[in-house]
Amino acid sequence: MSAIIKETLYVKPTRPSKHIQIPLSNCDIILPPIYTGFIYFFKNVLKKDNFMNIQKLLTSLEDVLNDYYPLAGTLKNSPDGRPVIDCNDRGIQFIIAECSDITISQLEEKNWEHAVTPYGLMPSTIPPTKIDPILFKIQYTTFADGSVALGFAKHHHIIDGFGLFTFIENWGRRARLEPINPPIHDRNLLRASGNPPTYVPYEYFVKKLTDNNFSNEQKPSVTTKIFRFSHDDLKRLRDYYSVGIPNGSWISTNDALVAHFWRTVTRARNIDLNTEVFCSFALNGRDRLNPSIPKNYYGNVVL
Repeated sequence: MSAIIKETLYVKPTRPSKHIQIPLSNCDIILPPIYTGFIYFFKNVLKKDNFMNIQKLLTSLEDVLNDYYPLAGTLKNSPDGRPVIDCNDRGIQFIIAECSDITISQLEEKNWEHAVTPYGLMPSTIPPTKIDPILFKIQYTTFADGSVALGFAKHHHIIDGFGLFTFIENWGRRARLEPINPPIHDRNLLRASGNPPTYVPYEYFVKKLTDNNFSNEQKPSVTTKIFRFSHDDLKRLRDYYSVGIPNGSWISTNDALVAHFWRTVTRARNIDLNTEVFCSFALNGRDRLNPSIPKNYYGNVVL
């Protein structure tokens, strides 16, 4: 079963944007030129007609794009070769789709198994073209019970996950006619100084990947499995991995969960016991830099 696309629109700000070009920061251009995103499911619990009114969503989206106007632009290269966001009001892609043969309740009953989840709830994440790539896509999909899935796909050169979440939050605020904290588009806040430090602490060294990390050998097929951890499960994990931690130190629930998965996956791979393995994950650097970067800075601050 698949979502059926009914219409594709291009949504623009209600006011023409200043036709400016915003150079990408180093934190932007080191990220891969791919689409990443999420799907949010909204259950029509009260069986309302016209649940999540699409016209209201479109009107508020046009409104909030007055503040987030770079999302409606395109990428291009400046004369010196550096990528820039061309704020030209091309518009973001808004896809209207439906999946009329299943309900959210049926997905819940099947524990959201991959085999029963409709295909195509996310906008297409085919790698963007180098010429005028669409920077932001939204897909609005209705189900048989009137519930809605909102899928988001963003060009990773433009925003990070935190930026996507703040955009969605502020879109909702505009739909409710509430004030927002406008985004900051000055990417000079992360411009490289040109004077790198002569000493770099060991923990910040970059691990160089060997050639065999990118071999063309056939990769094994991937099986999707959803694991659910209750509050008590997470507490037991954190208590287990906290044993032996020195006084004054602590590990977070996320640390414990990542450690548990990493140990389990590494064991399942049955690799040589002398093999050096690494586990890493991205984090939001806004509060970790000195001076800190404002929370409403709109760009990539991924460390």
